[in-house]
Amino acid sequence: MTNAEMIMSILEDIQEAVILINDKEEIIFLNNSAAKILSVPKEKVLHTKVTDSITDTRLHIVLKTGIPELDRIQNLGKKIIVTSRFPIRDENGEIIGAAAVFRDVTSIQKLAEEVTNLRELDSLLRAIIDSTYDAISVADEEGRIVMVNKAYTKVTGLSAKEVIGKLATYDIAEGQESMHIKCSREQKPILNVRTKLATNKKEVIINVNPIFVKGEFKGSVGVIHDISEIERLLRELEATKRLLKKEEARYTFEDIVSESEIMKNVVTQAKKAANTKVNVLLNGEPGVGKEILAQAIHNFSERRNYSFVATNLLLYDEKKQLEIFFGNENNFFEKAHKGTLFIDNTHLMGPDVQELFFEFLNTGKVIFNDKEIKSDVRIIFATPENLKELMSLGKFSRRLYYKISVVTIDVPPLRERKEDIPKMAKQILHILNQKHEKVVYGLSEDAVNILKSYDWPGNIRELENVLDRALMNMTQTETMITSMHLPELKNEDLEKKLDGTLKELLSEYEKYIIIETLKSCQGNKTAAAKKLGLTVRNLYYKLEKLGIK
Repeated sequence: MTNAEMIMSILEDIQEAVILINDKEEIIFLNNSAAKILSVPKEKVLHTKVTDSITDTRLHIVLKTGIPELDRIQNLGKKIIVTSRFPIRDENGEIIGAAAVFRDVTSIQKLAEEVTNLRELDSLLRAIIDSTYDAISVADEEGRIVMVNKAYTKVTGLSAKEVIGKLATYDIAEGQESMHIKCSREQKPILNVRTKLATNKKEVIINVNPIFVKGEFKGSVGVIHDISEIERLLRELEATKRLLKKEEARYTFEDIVSESEIMKNVVTQAKKAANTKVNVLLNGEPGVGKEILAQAIHNFSERRNYSFVATNLLLYDEKKQLEIFFGNENNFFEKAHKGTLFIDNTHLMGPDVQELFFEFLNTGKVIFNDKEIKSDVRIIFATPENLKELMSLGKFSRRLYYKISVVTIDVPPLRERKEDIPKMAKQILHILNQKHEKVVYGLSEDAVNILKSYDWPGNIRELENVLDRALMNMTQTETMITSMHLPELKNEDLEKKLDGTLKELLSEYEKYIIIETLKSCQGNKTAAAKKLGLTVRNLYYKLEKLGIK
């Protein structure tokens, strides 16, 4: 049995219900628990649209928005579930599916509603709530704790003796209100409250529901979810995804749009670096395409026939970083042997990890936990932060910085390469056409002008999002994106200047356009004049008139 099959087998039989859909909203997996809770035959719903097979699902919405929905209480007729939904992304951050993890809490909810005297039925309720992994606390109508389960003790660090009979304020951070007391006062559900526990500073999500017996408020039941557990589940799903799909570098230099001079220079630098054995540092804002450039370097190098392994340090604390890079089994150095290892958000690398990386880069090997880690691998580091500045502040290893920055490539933000937008938009449309099952050939001139006039703080990812939204505004018969289809795009710096006479505002906007055009032409006034439809003489006149130096 392969690792992937083993993981899928585990997911098949766990207590939690799990549903996975692909980017076409088709159900590609649901386990036995999900089929049982939803009362649907697995063989009939697999490979069908999730909206056709599952009532009141929101998985397709999470797939489109990319926004997780955590710990939502949902009524399924006679059943009540607590569900979390989140998008599944590939190594490039693109959404390729969505997952739902949920549990039937009907029995707990019904028992809570039927309790007329919480203290008399203490032993019965305890037997039930102690059987769940959720941290549960029950309070009376005044907000005093009358019962907690073992999971509550584990999550909060508080024993039953410390909290029972006392107001439910022991587990909350200073300055915050108890959700049990708030529920007692408002007599309505208090849902999805994110906070920190006072005892151990854990980040948690709290849901508290009122208990009514024959219309009379009798107390409340609270459920605490440790967010670290949710993050663990996300990492496990990410690991499953990687096992199911072999990691590979799909992009080459031919896929990188480089109409602008600044990107032509970047591609030239990257090709030169690809033909060497040195490690590379890619600097650039989030969303500029650093991993795509890293894949292109890999595919242009002698290592192209070996693995390209990508990781993002945003997902791991220092302890986990040590494990994934230097652990005894299947660490990233072993996975990327003879190939390329891409490390995004390098600035988040822990101090001990930095020291081990320096040793590895210096000698080609490192000793960790009495085991020698040795690998023939090329490393491409990437970061949106200024490592040199972090180094000067003592937040990044000086000797590691100088070791990894021999070849440094600055990947420009989209606002500095606006000549690339038309061709880049066509590339993106090719992908979006398949997603939306449409045939959109391109953009009208007014739409292109709007895209070029915007500064794109979110860079290429934001451009993808804007075009995605534009296609959603189009009918099946429309084949050209116009200004009417685009969402409203506003530059913050221009918004701040909308105060003055029409003449003053037009002058400011003219100045802005000329400055941006000069930037895109690297200060070449002849090229800028041609682009603006002016003579060089007229351009010089406007520069002097508008005070542009």
